Amino acid sequence: MYYDDDSRWQSPTGAHRTTGASEVEWMAPAQRDKLLQALLDLPTDAIVLVDREGTIQLANATYARRIEKRVDELIGSTIWEWYAPAQVTHCKIMLNQVIATGAPVHFVDQRGKQWNAVTFYPLLDATGRVESVLIHARDITAQIDAEEKLKRAVLRAITIQEDERRRISQDLHDDLGQSLTALILNLKSIDSRLTLGQEEVGTSLKNAIRNVENLMRQIRLVLYQLRPPSLDTLPLPNALELFCGSFAQLTGLRVDFSSQEGLPPIPPLQATALYRLVQEGLNNAAKHARATAVWVNLDYTDGEVSVSVEDNGQGFDPLQIGRGLGLQSIRDRFAMLNGTFDVESVVGKGTRLFGALPLTLSGEA
Repeated sequence: MYYDDDSRWQSPTGAHRTTGASEVEWMAPAQRDKLLQALLDLPTDAIVLVDREGTIQLANATYARRIEKRVDELIGSTIWEWYAPAQVTHCKIMLNQVIATGAPVHFVDQRGKQWNAVTFYPLLDATGRVESVLIHARDITAQIDAEEKLKRAVLRAITIQEDERRRISQDLHDDLGQSLTALILNLKSIDSRLTLGQEEVGTSLKNAIRNVENLMRQIRLVLYQLRPPSLDTLPLPNALELFCGSFAQLTGLRVDFSSQEGLPPIPPLQATALYRLVQEGLNNAAKHARATAVWVNLDYTDGEVSVSVEDNGQGFDPLQIGRGLGLQSIRDRFAMLNGTFDVESVVGKGTRLFGALPLTLSGEA
């Protein structure tokens, strides 16, 4: 491959095309070749040109260095000789796709500890047929490593937040909960000792008892929102079943929970994220959706555990309020754990939240 005197790119078969390199037309050919070679040999960018069968026509020094070969050793060989066996099939599919469509493809590829942003770019002959394919691989390992470090830092922050919620929940349960329980017992004791003719006092006491009992229920719900004790002591299916039952009792909402049998152990970070999704779905159903029933399902397939929360409420337009703080927090949690989170809702036809997580996180200890 080279540039002739009229600044058009000439392919190995002799076809000419304008390159848009008018900016360097004032250079002497030797200077221009030197500049183009310098651009070709960027230390972070591996570049190789192959024909339709994958035979290497050109390779830069960066590509040769990555596979520990000399450039002259590569010319005339097939690129498949230098790919790991596990990558050959995928890359052949990419090459065939570019040849068939004439459109470039982009993907992220991993070789050992190195990550590359790869582009397969078609080069056409004079008839518009794909003649060869330029493969460009940019080293993005530092970027991926930085993203993973940030992800681990965020996950640590989430863990610290959950620990703090656990402590606050325990303190409220031990102090405020016990004090309110004692107050209810005292009020009931006074009520039981009232004599005839003290009906008005008795009525006031009964109202006070009801108010304190309602306050107890509200505090219990807040405790579950902060950090349910069951999540630390029970498997996730049992914790969710207990929470759904308690939520139904406290709110009057019908909550049906189902879970696949024989789920594998779910790590704490993933279990917490799934639990928080169910909490958000039930809270929205009770507070905003005007729902009368909610269906919660926990499932596992192909290495992923998923949960769905579907209600029969009034629904909403996800484009308008799908980024509320609660839903955005759930979305962020699932993104940090390499999972997926979706909101499906139609006005008048209810809402469905769905989240799926792999059971292991890349780089997780």
